Amino acid sequence: MSRRPPPPGLIAAAEQDYHARRDELATLLPVVRALLNRDGFTEVEAVTDVWLTLLCHDPRAAAFVGATAIVQLAKTNESMW
Repeated sequence: MSRRPPPPGLIAAAEQDYHARRDELATLLPVVRALLNRDGFTEVEAVTDVWLTLLCHDPRAAAFVGATAIVQLAKTNESMW
């Protein structure tokens, strides 16, 4: 199944948020890595911790961080899937 890109106006509105959220994601990654490596959290414990953190934020912003993370992960791991 193929999907059409979102409308141009929506893409333009999302572009500024995307860059901000990508930067936010870049600052969160070392924190999550520390949870996993230094503090010995399991993946599920780390996911739960991040989820609780995102619940304290604006739902729109939290959803955008999640979308950004999924797209960045898909780009990074294209050859692995």
